[in-house]
Amino acid sequence: MIDARILALFTAVTFGLAPVLIKMAYQRGGTTGTGLILSLVLALAVYVALVPFIDPRWELLTAPAVVAFVLGGLAGNAVGRRWSFVSIELLGASRSSAIRGISPMLTAFLAVAVFGEVVSPVRWAGIVAIVVGAVLVTWMPGSDRRQWLGLGVLYAFGAAAGYGIRPIFIKYGLNIQDTPLAAGMIGGVAALLYSLWRENRAEVRITRFDASFWLFLAAAVIGAAGMASLIFAISAGEISVVYPLSSSAPLFAVVFTAVLLRGVEDLNWRLLVGSALIVAGVAIL
Repeated sequence: MIDARILALFTAVTFGLAPVLIKMAYQRGGTTGTGLILSLVLALAVYVALVPFIDPRWELLTAPAVVAFVLGGLAGNAVGRRWSFVSIELLGASRSSAIRGISPMLTAFLAVAVFGEVVSPVRWAGIVAIVVGAVLVTWMPGSDRRQWLGLGVLYAFGAAAGYGIRPIFIKYGLNIQDTPLAAGMIGGVAALLYSLWRENRAEVRITRFDASFWLFLAAAVIGAAGMASLIFAISAGEISVVYPLSSSAPLFAVVFTAVLLRGVEDLNWRLLVGSALIVAGVAIL
């Protein structure tokens, strides 16, 4: 079995690269509906591909575990992911990823309430670092309050909330029945059905094989691999260690942005310092 920390770091790399590819797809005329549906379909395909190698152990599932997996899929894979796509379109990959990096703060609070974990003063220092980092990432000189609270920022914070709640539901379900592959498949099906009902079908262009489609497809494959890795990491390790490691994605997003979106997004000192503070904060948490 691969160490949970290695799985979490692999998730961070994939979650750092996928938003950059999504931003590139938007630049080439891609739509949110296309990217979202592709990402959910590919996620399910990855889980199905793992079935011959890993037993989902369906017979062990109980109703409370299934409900927890469904709620985790809806919170993160459906609502959180959609808001993440919109924030990437409006803010850019690196800034959106950095703001979404605050999700472990919510996870930490919920871990205290649900699992009785103790948050030490050092961990509270990590929370402060995350908040300061988010301010640096989103604030721009001369921008007024209305600009700072623009839709892109609000969607990014909404995505962070969805992603922060997701691991609590998943861990709760896995504590009842340790069936990570079944958890991923159940959450994936729930998210896909919700998104097919919610999305505007006119924006879902999965038969238009242009450049944006292939970029969305690449992002979907990479993101699906990362999500599968995260679920197995949550199953094998402590959530207070695994999820913060996976949330170091903003650091990788900045690197991939510098390489793939050179001249498109402005990597100023506030974004770099803010991303570093967020990564430091989630590492402490």
